Amino acid sequence: MKFTPMLALAAGLAAGLALPTVVPAGEKTAEKLYTEGASSAASQAIQPTTPVTFGAFSALAKDAAPAVVSIEIEGKAPGHDDMPFFFGPFGGGPFGGGGGGRGFGGPEAMKGAGSGFIIRGDGYVLSNNHVIENAERIEVKLLDGRSFEAKLIGRDPATDVALLKVDPGKESLPVVPLGDSEKLEIGEWVMAIGNALGLSHTVTAGIVSAKHRGNVRPDGRLRYADFIQTDASINPGNSGGPLFNTRGEVVGINTAIRADGQGIGFAIPINMVKTLLPSLKADGRVSRSWIGIQIQEVTPALASSFGLDRPRGALVASVVRGGPAARAGLREGDVVTKFDGAPIQKDEDLPWLASTAGVGRAVDLEVWRDGKPMGVRLTLEAMPGENAVGKGRDRAAPRDDTDRGESAAIGLTLGAIDPRLRAGRGDDGAGGPGGPGGPGAPGLDDGAQVLRIEPGSVADRGGLERGDVIVQINGQRVDTPKAAAKALDAVRPGEYVRMLVVRGPAKTFLAFKR
Repeated sequence: MKFTPMLALAAGLAAGLALPTVVPAGEKTAEKLYTEGASSAASQAIQPTTPVTFGAFSALAKDAAPAVVSIEIEGKAPGHDDMPFFFGPFGGGPFGGGGGGRGFGGPEAMKGAGSGFIIRGDGYVLSNNHVIENAERIEVKLLDGRSFEAKLIGRDPATDVALLKVDPGKESLPVVPLGDSEKLEIGEWVMAIGNALGLSHTVTAGIVSAKHRGNVRPDGRLRYADFIQTDASINPGNSGGPLFNTRGEVVGINTAIRADGQGIGFAIPINMVKTLLPSLKADGRVSRSWIGIQIQEVTPALASSFGLDRPRGALVASVVRGGPAARAGLREGDVVTKFDGAPIQKDEDLPWLASTAGVGRAVDLEVWRDGKPMGVRLTLEAMPGENAVGKGRDRAAPRDDTDRGESAAIGLTLGAIDPRLRAGRGDDGAGGPGGPGGPGAPGLDDGAQVLRIEPGSVADRGGLERGDVIVQINGQRVDTPKAAAKALDAVRPGEYVRMLVVRGPAKTFLAFKR
């Protein structure tokens, strides 16, 4: 799938939790960073049971548009490999962007356009991180023709949120209230306003097509995704603009479109943004808490193999050595079903809950282990820095294939682990709640590497790949290729085989019937 974030660049390149405002440590009351709920005449006139008419949308647009801004940037564009946002050439013509275009080569002058909206009268503006990420100068333009140079206050690449500040002097700027995105219903009417294709304050309407889209990665790097999907028409340049409900409340920040689709757009839920605002304003960034595990989806086959009633929870594929989870006793193969009382319906629920719970906080997890639930208490830590994977590997050594194992039952030929993997592989914990793992991860000591898979065999249909290293079968560690083959052949026809395999820099569970 190809998803396109909606920042229109002249060069053709660019780039759900309902929580109250967080109170910083040591303060008795929280600074009010935005306006809550329905506060305008138009929003009070349109209630959930009110028939939505063309006149209603007109009143809503008239009321909300003054607080929506167009954002123009100037800066240096990175090289092609570093820029995940691709669009057609919208600059140099009537779509705004102007000159300063660039090709796919090295850094050159860049101009671009996006959207944003004012959340506080003294000039605080919300937008997308990818709108301003490479900007050296940011200009904010209002509907009434006023323009201000903006200062970047804080940004969070992991959620694609940015907080800007303009100085209106003694004046108070128009604002839009922030609503409750968790209360949105699928099929509910919504309206988008933004700088679509450089056409400022373009108004479009549609419905909420879906909620909690967590498997959407517009730039391949967003870690915390819980998108609202909408068919309200949004285009390059809409990035950072507001998505409104029919009460005039912002319920999302428009962020991405499905490039090869019609009417498939995505917005960041405003409840997610609310939790980040205090940190963005105070520190310019978001400090996240960390569990220290790598997780994966619980498929129907995996659920059956673990004895779960249905696919749910987050499956622990790897535990980072020395991390909070390791010290608390979490194991590979545990399924986290609750985090501090909140049910984990799918693996994508856990990273957001864990990363925003707070550094130093003790939380209770419910995990499914050995066919029954159990409790684990752990103390969250600050997320460590990014950990390089695969560096410092020894030069390739001769491979010893004298120890081989074959499982004719599922169509596998197994051999000893490639010495390069044995010497250099580190377990980085990437993909787990709160980000990558810490240093000191061990190399591969034991297991069996897949040398050959019989086409059409049980192993082939089950998702095994050549080069995978099998380290566990049905909950039991396997030390050698022969031990692995023996364990596989012991599984009866019709029974599930569950194995933990190392694939590249990560571990993953597979399950299939023999």
